[in-house]
Amino acid sequence: MLPEDLKEKLMEVDSSKKKRQEAASWIVKKPHYVRETLQWGFTEESDLLVNSAWVLEIICEWKPQLFFKYMHIFFERLPNIKNDSALRSCAKICEMLCYEHYMLKYVYFRNILSEDERKIMTECCFDWLITDQKVACQAPAMSALYYLGQDKKRNWVYPELRNILTENAPNKSAGYQARARKILKKIPQGQ
Repeated sequence: MLPEDLKEKLMEVDSSKKKRQEAASWIVKKPHYVRETLQWGFTEESDLLVNSAWVLEIICEWKPQLFFKYMHIFFERLPNIKNDSALRSCAKICEMLCYEHYMLKYVYFRNILSEDERKIMTECCFDWLITDQKVACQAPAMSALYYLGQDKKRNWVYPELRNILTENAPNKSAGYQARARKILKKIPQGQ
């Protein structure tokens, strides 16, 4: 069960960045609450799902090591999250994790994602691109898939991503089109 003080702190969170950062800062000082937030707040059934997702996004950005410790819970629940506001934060978390896994050269961050976690992320990101999601979810999903495509075991990702972006971009928003162009330029030719 969600500890009462954590529940109160998460209930204070609103769409303002200041409130999200205040809650994230408070949770970071009590690292075991990262697990509690994922365990009890980050479920589709929770009234605190959106607030939890917003705060977890900031924690992942500020203190990724705290998130890494419990991210298995994130990946267990990720395929079941359907709320638009929560999905935006989930996609941003996926993008950050992929960047840290594939792009950062620090030993600590290298290989943070297991094969199963990368598989779940790949499936979710493609689902977000081919279903009717907001661009705020789809843009980070594109970037995450670009990073995931660097994996030799996922040599099929780039051709699929290219097909989806090329096909969908003309009918999407300017933000979607801009991110799609950026990703398409990065994908190596012949892939």
